[in-house]
Amino acid sequence: MSGAWKALGFSLLMVLSSLSGCLGSEEKEEENAIDLVVHYDSTSGTIQQSFIGGSQISLSGVTLNFDFARTTSDFDLATFSIEPGDGRSPITVNAGETANIDVEYELHGLFSVILSATDVEDNSENMTLIVRIDKHMEWTEQNSAEPDVMPINTEPDNEGPVPKTLQILSTIENPENFQGLAGSPVTITWELTDPNEVSKGIKSEQIADGQDAVWDFSLAYPERGIHDLSVTLEQGADERVNVNHVIDILYEENESQINPFPTGNENSDTESE
Repeated sequence: MSGAWKALGFSLLMVLSSLSGCLGSEEKEEENAIDLVVHYDSTSGTIQQSFIGGSQISLSGVTLNFDFARTTSDFDLATFSIEPGDGRSPITVNAGETANIDVEYELHGLFSVILSATDVEDNSENMTLIVRIDKHMEWTEQNSAEPDVMPINTEPDNEGPVPKTLQILSTIENPENFQGLAGSPVTITWELTDPNEVSKGIKSEQIADGQDAVWDFSLAYPERGIHDLSVTLEQGADERVNVNHVIDILYEENESQINPFPTGNENSDTESE
């Protein structure tokens, strides 16, 4: 009787092992249905923004390209998609029409970007990249007795980390008198205040006629929100100045490594191997 039970138990074990193998094969087949291969030459960039007299005159975003051409599936591919990570809806294309997706950023921050592919059997595969977008701003005013306050928004345009550095390079010029008469020196004061109106940096300097002065200042890990950069002339000064602020909002260089499309030589080497 015990021998019969042993034989029955062995048979059941074999059946269960067989089923387990089948289920495992099905899971593996589904898991590997799509081989997601995406090539990209860059995962970072810098937005360029310019102002004259306090008005924006230009804004250039950053465009990143993602190439899904080498993605394959056991079935026909249906769509390729990218979630930019900045609050926008996914960008989805028909895989039968194109394998390229361009993503333009006009917001700064570190973004978690999801790339995915789906086939006609609803199998899908995805990967996540980190994209870094810094911001460069130039602010210019000419012949001003009361320079405008420049607002600098250090709030990242997602829920990601704050910038690593707020960099200020400001040049103030006391232009020569156009009538050929000797002009007067002028004392100016720069100040950067944070969103709580707390001073984070200040400098005063006297500028002779026809000369300029520079403030090179960095603030590490600035608070989220609007910082104000102001330039004031000494009270009662009968002079005008030219203002040129260059501002950089920079993030930690934690972006994903690039994965460029293989060159012809690399293809040849692979084939020879």
